[in-house]
Amino acid sequence: MNKLWLVILASLLAACSSSNKIATNTFRTSDTAISVAAELTTQLKTQQITPVRLSNLAFQMASLDSRNRIDITASSPVVRFPEGHSFVTALFLPEHITRFTFALESDASRTVFVPSVVFLNNDLQEVSRIDDAQFNGKGFYSIEKEFNTEKAQTIRYILVYSKNSDLDGRSELIDVAREYELSKGKVLPEHSFPKLYTKHSPIGTITVYFKDVFFSAQAINVRVDTEKAKPNKTNTIESIHIGAVPTILSDTEAFYLQMISKAVKEDNLSRAKNLVEEAERAGSKKAQSHYIEELEKQQ
Repeated sequence: MNKLWLVILASLLAACSSSNKIATNTFRTSDTAISVAAELTTQLKTQQITPVRLSNLAFQMASLDSRNRIDITASSPVVRFPEGHSFVTALFLPEHITRFTFALESDASRTVFVPSVVFLNNDLQEVSRIDDAQFNGKGFYSIEKEFNTEKAQTIRYILVYSKNSDLDGRSELIDVAREYELSKGKVLPEHSFPKLYTKHSPIGTITVYFKDVFFSAQAINVRVDTEKAKPNKTNTIESIHIGAVPTILSDTEAFYLQMISKAVKEDNLSRAKNLVEEAERAGSKKAQSHYIEELEKQQ
């Protein structure tokens, strides 16, 4: 069984008089989360919740330079996967990313969301997935995967979900107080530190973030195309028509402007100028004026 380090104050881990008596702290006594998880699991497995088609799913723009703290709740959309129905969080990325590292942490307390991740291309077709989330010493189910140029350029959308097969399980938490006593060479009776578990749940809180993100104008596939732009498969994401002159998506341009602002605030003018040039090669008409405005704010 997987084990998870969970930092718990030793003062809250009072010993129990028997294996049937649980220490009185919030972590051990709060069963509401478990009851909710069980009820939602039943609803998902019996398909009581109507799933949303991918073509109608609202995707949220992912922040690439800050941590995306996301609550997956009973109000989150449900999508049908081969492994069953699941609550999801749906993200999309700016175009023309040439390389990035995807990272995810799922908080564990009384319950934990066991994440699987699917990466989709612009046609909502799967191009990669991650099914091997691992426990780590910080108290999370964690994922980290690097995508090289060939794969990164194909990824546009990201779905985070939980498999039905994971919902019936639980994971043992390593009790820090118990480990401390054992490290001193003590022999501890089983009832002195009852085992702690986190119940797998279809909802939970995750943090998604990106590292080593590279944008490159050279990655833009500029082509002469006289066809009209076809409507995008989702009603929440712009479609793009790339002609002889590079056309930049509004979210991609917004990302460049955000990074320019950050570079100026950090007094890294060399990086800011490089970002301006890169944004202009990608088709931005706002980058230069935005750079000047940010400089004026710092004066």
